[in-house]
Amino acid sequence: MYPTIHSLAVPEARLRVSEDSLLISFDKEHLSLSTAIYGGGLRRVRAVMNQRLRTFYGEESDFPGGSVAAYLKRCIEKEGADPETSSALLTAAKVYQYSHKVFTSGDLMVEIVTTGGVEKTACRASSKPLYRERDGHFAPIGTINMMVLIHGSLPEGIMARSFITLTEGKSAALSDLGIADVNNGRPATGTGTDGITLVTEIGAERYTDAGPFSELGSFLAKAAYDSVTECLVIYDKPWNAFAELRTPKAVKLGKG
Repeated sequence: MYPTIHSLAVPEARLRVSEDSLLISFDKEHLSLSTAIYGGGLRRVRAVMNQRLRTFYGEESDFPGGSVAAYLKRCIEKEGADPETSSALLTAAKVYQYSHKVFTSGDLMVEIVTTGGVEKTACRASSKPLYRERDGHFAPIGTINMMVLIHGSLPEGIMARSFITLTEGKSAALSDLGIADVNNGRPATGTGTDGITLVTEIGAERYTDAGPFSELGSFLAKAAYDSVTECLVIYDKPWNAFAELRTPKAVKLGKG
């Protein structure tokens, strides 16, 4: 059954699906901004990955290779990509249960591949912390991971702004589904370790606004909203979805 390879809507991009990884590869270098443990930050890439973790490791040193980054590097090499031009997100979700969405208008295109689960890890930003982070400690908490491709180029600051819009779209989806923080029952805004990898073209048509009122921003928000909703409704079916937490109906706005 696996692996399978699919051509994506963004030019010269392919998605390789296996039981434990989603790998998007490109024929030429692209510019990426990512929260990934391996290959994260701002860099040029030829491939981006979302890797499933099947085994619990209490300490980072327990990972194959001695660290999370070393483990992900091995996973990239196993899929035939070059670690020097790749990045990799990490998740406990079944990555073959992914959502794929495409939004277009003229030459503008936004494409997203999302995985997610919230049953063990949904949290509300601003809630009390559950642990103190330290070097070498690994907290295996769940994840909504989004790999987002833009047919076009963005200034670096607008790439960063895109993360805000994507996060707002994700949080809106959780709100409309009534997802609760698993520790306090309040409306969740995400999970403990959500990740984003954004990939843009180099030297392509330039877009300079990613706020949700702009066309690009509306596509980003809608991509996050629709793909997160699909992952949770079709695949996850979380126990911590409550009707009383769902977004209330819109109010009538008075015009002065």
